[in-house]
Amino acid sequence: MPLEVLLVNVNSMLNAGDAALTFETIRQLRDNFPGCHITLSSNTLELGLNDVKIVESINAWVRSPYKTGRISWNIGHLLQLPISTLFPILTYRLFGKPLYLFTPSRIRAAIQSHLDANLVINVPGGYIYTSKRGLRLVMLIYLLALVWLAGKPLYILPQSFGPLSHKWEGKMLTWVLQKARIVMVREPVSMELLQKYHFQHPRLYLFPDIAFAFRGVSPHVAKQWLREKGLDFTDDPPLIGLTIIDWRANNPNFLRQEEYELAFTSVIRYFLDKMNGRAIIFPQSIGPNISSDDRIPARRVVARLADKRGSILQIEQQIPPDLIKSLYGCMDILIGTRMHSNIFALSSGVPVIAVGYLHKTRGIFSMIGMDRWVIDIQNITQQSLLEKFVELWEERMIVKAKIEAAIPSLVEKASSAGALCAADFNCLMENKLHGR
Repeated sequence: MPLEVLLVNVNSMLNAGDAALTFETIRQLRDNFPGCHITLSSNTLELGLNDVKIVESINAWVRSPYKTGRISWNIGHLLQLPISTLFPILTYRLFGKPLYLFTPSRIRAAIQSHLDANLVINVPGGYIYTSKRGLRLVMLIYLLALVWLAGKPLYILPQSFGPLSHKWEGKMLTWVLQKARIVMVREPVSMELLQKYHFQHPRLYLFPDIAFAFRGVSPHVAKQWLREKGLDFTDDPPLIGLTIIDWRANNPNFLRQEEYELAFTSVIRYFLDKMNGRAIIFPQSIGPNISSDDRIPARRVVARLADKRGSILQIEQQIPPDLIKSLYGCMDILIGTRMHSNIFALSSGVPVIAVGYLHKTRGIFSMIGMDRWVIDIQNITQQSLLEKFVELWEERMIVKAKIEAAIPSLVEKASSAGALCAADFNCLMENKLHGR
């Protein structure tokens, strides 16, 4: 029978970074587990993938529909959660058959996918951090604990951890990670956080984000796409790419959204005036909720640059992740807030200024000696971003050479995450076969 592989905590394909991580995970699994069947337990159902099975996640069931742009918890479903999930899993472990007496039909497929799986992969990303009340993190930990309770080997692909607000969060997180076969941490800051809570694991690895290994389309296809959008390469104008987010909509405590947008506005105006270039504002994410739609803050920035509209391309449509990666590769420089827009650009050899809104950004840039080019969103000003841009523009060829020297080893290692999981799983099965 084909091997059954379950991917948990899959997020929306409306975010190009999440999509790339999912696609790259699937590619590596197919390379290392030939003929396997892959099921995605997804928080949203707009994935549109034909070669995998998709079930709605338990996480989606405990949330109210995306309406306000923020996560709204369904209290009734939260109260039902323990009996709805634990009873079928425990009866499966005891009797070899799950009983769904107390389980709503909507989440039965998600639970059954856990029980059918031969191994479970937690998709890579940066979503394991505290929320205002900690409920979001508790839910993620609970879902990983269900994998352990179901008796399935769990593999954590390169992940950022934190920030955390409370000591108990760290203890819960390290407890559940201890149940995994392999834990991959994608930057040193997260490794330090786990060490702070005395986390030790025999198969704990510092591993680059696997988006470094994600493959884009050919540069020719990307340039042709830009031409069709009206960008003229005849005079070979310098190009600046930008990704802008509404961090205020995600984090109500962030009070500098206007200053942040003004900083981008100032850099674009300077670039167009001084370099006679073109600015392209990319929608790295357009959903699944309003707070994740990059087009909204982009429109506000472009509105402040109405007199420069002919030199700005603000893209409104969703762009496939393999295309958007290669589009970033056409830029002379990128100022990116979305972390995977920065990774896409770096892996294409493009100098980047990263605006970091969580510690994952600085952590990943420090792995390649590029933390000099990170600005914290909490401290950004028009002057600081403009000064950083001028500095990078003057040094861009030196920085480009440094990137091109560092990236190949990152790509090679990022490409081996699936092989590492396969080697461990095969060893586990061999030991079980021989009663070891």
